[in-house]
Amino acid sequence: MTLQEALQTGTPLAGELVIDSHCHMGPWYNFHVPEDGSPEAMVHSMDLLGIDVAIVSPHVCIGPDYHRGNREVAAAAAQFPGRIVPYITVNPNAGAAEIQTEIDYWDSQGPICAFKIHPGTHQYKASGENYFPVYEYAQAHGLPILVHSWAGDRLGGPSVLAGLAEKYPEAKYITAHSATSWQMVDEAAAETKAHDNLYFDVAGSILLYGCLEEMVERLGVDKILFGTDNPFIDPRPGLGRLLMARISDDDKRQILGLNAKRIFGL
Repeated sequence: MTLQEALQTGTPLAGELVIDSHCHMGPWYNFHVPEDGSPEAMVHSMDLLGIDVAIVSPHVCIGPDYHRGNREVAAAAAQFPGRIVPYITVNPNAGAAEIQTEIDYWDSQGPICAFKIHPGTHQYKASGENYFPVYEYAQAHGLPILVHSWAGDRLGGPSVLAGLAEKYPEAKYITAHSATSWQMVDEAAAETKAHDNLYFDVAGSILLYGCLEEMVERLGVDKILFGTDNPFIDPRPGLGRLLMARISDDDKRQILGLNAKRIFGL
C-alpha cells in the first residue's frame, strides 16, 4: 500500500516513522481547541493517524508563562514517554539572566532536545541579545531551534534567521510556517539553500498547492520537516496534504520523520 492509498482508505501510518515537529498543547485565548488541547487528546489524535512523536511547546509558553508551560510539557512527556517530547521555550522579555537560569534548570534535569522561540507573540526580534543564552547552548550542543516566522516578518523572518545561522553554525534553525505563502517560500528557500543549518517546516493552516513539490525541487528533501500545529490546528489536513503531494513515497518518508529523527537526534 502506498502512503497515498493509506490516506485514501483511512489507514493509520503503522510501520512508518512520523514525527510532528511543530506542536503545541493546552488552550489558546482566542481559538477553539477541542478538549483544551490536553496531552491525552493529542495522543489520541496521533494514534488515529499513526503519528509516533509530537515535539511540543505549550500555548502558555508562547503566551504569558513560559515557566509553567515548560513544566507542563515535561509532565506530559513523563506521562507519555517517547510520544511527547518537550521544546524548552523562553520569553526574551524575562531577560537573559532569567533565561539562563531556566536553561540551567532543564539541563540539570536531563538532556534538552530542542528550543522554541516565538518572536511574534513576545514582540522581540530573534536576533536580540536576550535570546543569546538559547543560541549559545544550542551552538554548544548542536540543537535545533524552532522559530515562528511569517512572510515579511522583521522579528523572526528568514533574513533574520540567516544572520543567526551564520553566527551560530552548529545550532539548527527551523523556519516555521514556510509554506503559508509564495512570498514566504521564496524568502525562506533562498536563505535555507544558502545555509546548511537552516530548515523548513510546513506547519500551518495553509499549504499552497504545489508548494511541497516546489520545495523539494529547490532544496532537496533533506531540509523539510513535517509539522501540524496540533492541537491549535487539527493534524489531519496537514498530514493529508503531505501524503497527497506529487513526490515519491521515499521523499514523503524523509519529510514525515526521517529528517526530524536526524535533526533532533531522536
